[in-house]
Parts: sequence; structure tokens; C-alpha cells
Amino acid sequence: MKNLLPALAALALLAAPTHALSAPENRPPQAAAVDTALPAPPKVTLWEDTGMKPAEAREWQDYKFAPQEAMNWQQAGFLPLVARSWSDKGFDADEARIWRDSARSSRTMMADLDHSDPAAWKREGFSPQDRLAWWDAGFVFDDAVLLARAGMTPVQAAWHGQEKLKELRGEQTGASKRQNGAGASTETPAALSAAGAWAILGPFLKVGLLAVLAIMAAGLAFFFYRRAQTNRKLAKLKPDAPDSEAPPVKHRSQYLEKRKPAREVRLIKGSKPRCVHCKSENVRPSQMHPHKFAGINFTDYFRCRACGRHFAIVSYTPIVLTGGGLALTLILVLASFIYLFSVG
Repeated sequence: MKNLLPALAALALLAAPTHALSAPENRPPQAAAVDTALPAPPKVTLWEDTGMKPAEAREWQDYKFAPQEAMNWQQAGFLPLVARSWSDKGFDADEARIWRDSARSSRTMMADLDHSDPAAWKREGFSPQDRLAWWDAGFVFDDAVLLARAGMTPVQAAWHGQEKLKELRGEQTGASKRQNGAGASTETPAALSAAGAWAILGPFLKVGLLAVLAIMAAGLAFFFYRRAQTNRKLAKLKPDAPDSEAPPVKHRSQYLEKRKPAREVRLIKGSKPRCVHCKSENVRPSQMHPHKFAGINFTDYFRCRACGRHFAIVSYTPIVLTGGGLALTLILVLASFIYLFSVG
């Protein structure tokens, strides 16, 4: 028995697996493959390193481009002005090249009809391939946006897109009508009538008429004042007084100065004027030219056949009527404007 135990132990050792000789299933971290990717090229910071001519570099500088950006846009095939417009819309050189080339590769009718900006497609989440797919399906940007928001793909829209567009536009039209009708009043405007016009214009016309009456009253008061003043002057005239109220001129030149005849102030001229000197009614119109304002005669000149003197009659009726007519016209014009603004 003691002789068998060493033999059994030797057999057990021989039957056991030898772990030291088996290859490891996983490589150790030190044995991992070394990354062979090349490092990124250094960024160009000097215009001398871009390979451009000085005049060309200055043109890119005028459009606010850095040296590296100018190189990228130039390699993409863009001029400085065109590159600036694409860059302002949020594209880099590679994106702009892809969008531009995708449009060049499409010669469909929709590509010619669609004048939308690529930035609009980009804002809606479309890619250049999506734009080509919608063009191939027969839809421009606005229609593509409506159908895409409704959950349709370009393939589905190619078969049923037109019917879906009619449905979507009908819903938008109905919603806009409801929205506009919600804020609008359903009451019809009241018909124009004399009572409504008087309610609007009544207070203004009352004030205006009072103003006209005040103007005419002021004119009449001035008339009475002038008549009293003129009557006092006429009462002081002597029978043998000269033909003029003006004082005699001591030093006369070879040309006689015009004289101002005696005058009488009346409210109404009357059909039979009388001489203010001798009170005779045997008078005739004088050859002196009357004073007119806007074609209206306010003063009439006469010569008395009995005493041979000139005199004038100032009538305040045209003055008062002209002033009142102008004031009334102005009031009516203002009233019409007030009425139009109130109705509108």
C-alpha cells in the first residue's frame, strides 16, 4: 500500500492541465495595437503660408476671412464674395460644397422651380440628399415642409402628396378664418342716418355757428364804431372845405398827390346815394377806381353834380358777409373731416 501512493500521486500530476503553457485569451494592455492614425495637419495662421498671391489674400481679408478659412473655401471652389454669403448663413466650406454640388447634379423641373435658400432646408433639418428626394418627388421647399411635418416621406408624398397638401391647406385656411373671426365683431355697422351724423357733428357745428355769429357781431360793432367816427368827421366839415379830408400839402411837387375824398360808412349802400357835402341825390359814379379785395368791392366813389365834389361810401355788408362766409366754409370743411374720421 505504501508503495502504491507515490505512483498514484505521479499519475494525478500528469493528468492535471498545465496552465502555464496555455496562451492567454486576452492580450495584456501592453500588447495592444499601436494607433497608426496620422496627426492633424497644423492650422495655417499666416497668409504667407496659404500659397495665395498678395492681391488674392487681400481680397479674402476684405471679406473678414482667416487664413485657414480662406484656404478651405478656396479649395472648395468658392470665390470670396460667394463664400462670405454661405458663411453668413451658417455653412462651413465642406457643407457649402456638398449643398452646391447636390443642386448641380439635379436637373429636374422642381430644382428649377425651387428658389429657396439652402439655409432654409438646413433649418428644417433636411440634408442635401433629402432635398434631392423631395425634388424627385415633385415638391418644392414649402410643400416639402408641410408634408414632412405631417409625417410623410418623399416616397409616400410622390403617391399621395397632392391630396395631403389640399387637406393640410384646407385646415390652415379654416384655422385662419376661425382665428380672424374670433377677434372680429359679428355686429353689422350701423347705417348712416341724419340722426347719427348730427350726433357726431352737432357739438362741433354748434360751436362753429357760435364762432360765426361772434365774428359777425364783432364786424357789426366795428361798423358802428367806424360810422360814429366818420359822422363826427363829417359834422366838422365846413361847406367851403376842400374836396378832401386830408390836410392841405404845403410843398407840392409837379405831380399832384392823390387825395382821399370824404367818405360815409353805411351798413347797406342803398340804391340812391347822397352827397356827404350838400346832401344832394344828383350824383354819378366817379371815375376813381374802387378798392377791391378778392374781386369784392367794399368802397364806391361818386361825384356830386350839384357841388362837383367827390365822396365815397364804405359798405360793411360785403365785409361782414365775406368774413362770415369764409368762417362758415372753414367750419364745414373741418366738420366733414371730423365726420369721415369718426365713421372710419
